[in-house]
Amino acid sequence: MAPFTRRQRVGNALKFLELLRREVTFRPLPFIILAALSGFANAAVLATINAAAQNVTARQGNLRFILLFGLAIAIFVVCQRRLMSEICAKVEDAIHGVRVRLLDLARRSELLQIEEIGRSEIYACLSRETQTLAQAAPSMVIVVQSAILVACTLLYIATLSGLAFALAVVFTVLGGLIHRMQMSEINRQLRDTYTRETELADRLSDLLDGFKEVKMNTARGLELGEQGRAISAEVARLKTRTQILYARDFVMSQVTFFILTGVMVFVVPNLSSAYLDVVVKTTTASLFMIGPISNVVGGIPIFSNANAAAQHILELEARMVALERSVTESPPPFRHFEQIRAEGITYRYRGPQGEAGFQIGPIDLTLRRGTIVFITGGNGSGKTSMLLTLLGLYPPQSGRLMLDDVVIGPHNLNAYRNLFSAVFADSHLFRELYGVETIDAALAADLFGLLEMSGKTELKGKSFGTTKLSGGQRKRLALIAALLEKRPICFFDEWAADQDPYFREKFYRVILPRLKKDGITVIAITHDDKYFDVADVHLHMDEGRMTILRAPEDRAVGA
Repeated sequence: MAPFTRRQRVGNALKFLELLRREVTFRPLPFIILAALSGFANAAVLATINAAAQNVTARQGNLRFILLFGLAIAIFVVCQRRLMSEICAKVEDAIHGVRVRLLDLARRSELLQIEEIGRSEIYACLSRETQTLAQAAPSMVIVVQSAILVACTLLYIATLSGLAFALAVVFTVLGGLIHRMQMSEINRQLRDTYTRETELADRLSDLLDGFKEVKMNTARGLELGEQGRAISAEVARLKTRTQILYARDFVMSQVTFFILTGVMVFVVPNLSSAYLDVVVKTTTASLFMIGPISNVVGGIPIFSNANAAAQHILELEARMVALERSVTESPPPFRHFEQIRAEGITYRYRGPQGEAGFQIGPIDLTLRRGTIVFITGGNGSGKTSMLLTLLGLYPPQSGRLMLDDVVIGPHNLNAYRNLFSAVFADSHLFRELYGVETIDAALAADLFGLLEMSGKTELKGKSFGTTKLSGGQRKRLALIAALLEKRPICFFDEWAADQDPYFREKFYRVILPRLKKDGITVIAITHDDKYFDVADVHLHMDEGRMTILRAPEDRAVGA
């Protein structure tokens, strides 16, 4: 990875502030005033202590110094609390805005786009990176306030001795240069760590989402575990290397100010006789700066992590904003249809370098309302890809979809998709029935009885009592959820594969005929040849090509 230019490094260092300014109404002046007052109050504490120590024998002046000391502390407490609470609130508002926008962008994206970006990266930005920003907010305030305190302390030293001030500025700049020398390497380590952590999240997703497959193949589990272990070790190495750089930065900054204190005591008195009167005050001030300097240097890792998190969020958002979104969000719904036609539709997969891959089609097909359609074919034959194209989830690269005489395009694609209820092979079971405005209680009770789920779970309002069920029971619950949507077309991808023989028989001999009787069109991918007679239309896929094995004599289904 090529090193950043100076402008790029500065830009990356400001990503956190850029995100904050963009997301919330942020007027910096009130915060600057609060931070300045807090810093001045800290410096006033130092000045008051020095002045009181110098006049310790004059007891009549103690009350004045006590009052000044108390006033400085009170100003610090009020300003610091207000500053930290306001900044934390602004950061949380910014994070809320980012979450909402990323969720909305993801919701409005297309399936292929989400598959290209990768779910792990979206999860990382919505969880890990936003958490990093939230945790960084209080520390950021402390860092800014400490930096102001250092500046105020330097001004105080300037009132005591010009020579001491010049030395303090030189050593402060030296400490800053030491830090700057480390930051390029630190930023590179942070970028590499983020990439490897995303890969680790992918391996964890493989392990958990494919747990059954892992348990059925020892070699697969061992290789997956070994890869996860190797990536985790690399993440640990990168993070350790980053922390070593931070530690080196911290130690060198501390040593710089220890040397400054030593110079104040051992060297400067030999250069200026006038300095002898203020040596204790300047030494005390330089020691007082070590705490704020430690806060600043110690906050650098937090600031760097927050900037890296903000950069990742902004980059992901830019990628998602750049995605083509030509599909109309809320088109007028289709009230009625008689047939769906696919006219010469094709879809071809593309490789990582854009090379042509597996193709389905061209498909010519007419499906009439109220029919039962079975689709068969071997693994990799293109069944699911063809159905994803027919459902409008994959865009046809040639040909067109027709609903009666209406061409399906970006302006009405969502309305077309909303004709379907689907239970995919890897279907996600929502515990709550999102998008179903009114639950038909009578239908729900009938379906629970039909699918024999009464007593195993229940429907409370719009939510299932539990979804912690066996695989077959979860598929039955998914079928209930799909039918409660009351859509005119139902799509099932190997629904019966997880069922025992009794329920497999019931699905084909009872449930599907009932759906047909109710006027619902059924499209099902299946391998259960024992029940092929249930279908009105039998389509077979082989190497991306479709063959019609059965069709009603009075209904044309293909050409």
